[in-house]
Amino acid sequence: MKKAYFIFLGTVICAPIIFLVYLKNDLVCAPRAILSSAIFGIIPLFFLTIAILKKKKNFYYFSILVLIIEIIITPIIMLNRLGWEKFINERLLAFFTFEGIAIMQLLIVVSLLKDFLKLQKKIA
Repeated sequence: MKKAYFIFLGTVICAPIIFLVYLKNDLVCAPRAILSSAIFGIIPLFFLTIAILKKKKNFYYFSILVLIIEIIITPIIMLNRLGWEKFINERLLAFFTFEGIAIMQLLIVVSLLKDFLKLQKKIA
């Protein structure tokens, strides 16, 4: 359980760094990608930390919800700001990186929730 949490923490730390490298190499179009990756990492991390420390199932669900919202709105925001042509031709790497990190984080939280529920079932 601790290992998965630290992997999640690592993705939260690494995501803005990856997007900073992308910005320096003109693979993202604005610094808001760095800020977005940080925000969408810190919020689920906050809920996940509370879930683990307080042993509250609802906070796992809040973390999952934030990640699902991120996965859904990322392409919408990118298409709205960039348009279809620029999105398809120039920014797919940033898109797949953003979505890949969010999916990885989602899988980690689901795994931690599953372990938590198994532990609760054994206790009850």
